[in-house]
This record gives sequence, C-alpha cells and structure tokens, in this order.
Amino acid sequence: MTTAIHWFRNDLRLTDNPALSAAVQHERIIPLFILDPAQELGGASRWWLHESLQALDKDLQALGSKLILRQGHSLEILTTLIQQQEVTHLYWNRRYEPLQRQLAEQVKSRFRDQGLVCTSFNGSLLYEPHQ
Repeated sequence: MTTAIHWFRNDLRLTDNPALSAAVQHERIIPLFILDPAQELGGASRWWLHESLQALDKDLQALGSKLILRQGHSLEILTTLIQQQEVTHLYWNRRYEPLQRQLAEQVKSRFRDQGLVCTSFNGSLLYEPHQ
C-alpha cells in the first residue's frame, strides 16, 4: 500500500491544487498542515489562517477525510509522521520566500535520501521565478 502526505502550506484549498491532485493517486492520503514557529503571523493573519483551516477541514470531512494539524518545526513533524505512518510519497506546492525555499530543500534532501518520493508543484504562479 502506498501512503502519501499532502503538506498544505499556503494553499488551503481542494480545487486547483496540483500537489493534492498528485497525492490522491495513492491508496492512502494524509492531509497535513504545520504551524511552524518560523512563520511570523500577525493577528489578522492568524484569524484568516484559523478560519481557512476550519473551512478546509470541513471540506475534507465531507469527503471522508480529516485535516491533521500540528504545531512545531516542520522537518521534525514530517520526520515523525513519515516514520509512524510508513509514508512513501510527500507532496506540496512550492512557496517562494527564502526561508520556505530553504525548508523545502532540506525536506527533499532528507527524505529522498531515505527513499521517499518528494515532489513539489507550482500551485500559485503563472511563471516561476526561475522561468
């Protein structure tokens, strides 16, 4: 059985989500959102995030799933969940802030070395910066 994590980042939607579209090809999907302390959020952003995560979880529950919410360092949380759930694939949509790009590279490096398929997608831009 293949198990995929779809790591929601700033793309809290079910439609027009290329990483999620790839993840649903697997037998088991774990929808995950991590509130990382490296993300500095003001009051309005926290309110928007809270409301958006509730709406996303409601949409997932309507499809028979549930959003997994974690708070902490993304790399540590992903490591634990991947080990506990015997994950074979990890998908997410790219972010372009320097710290987020660095995190994505660390994730790819660590988990590809362990044999996981790690794939990121352009989920928000017509053209990526390198294009």
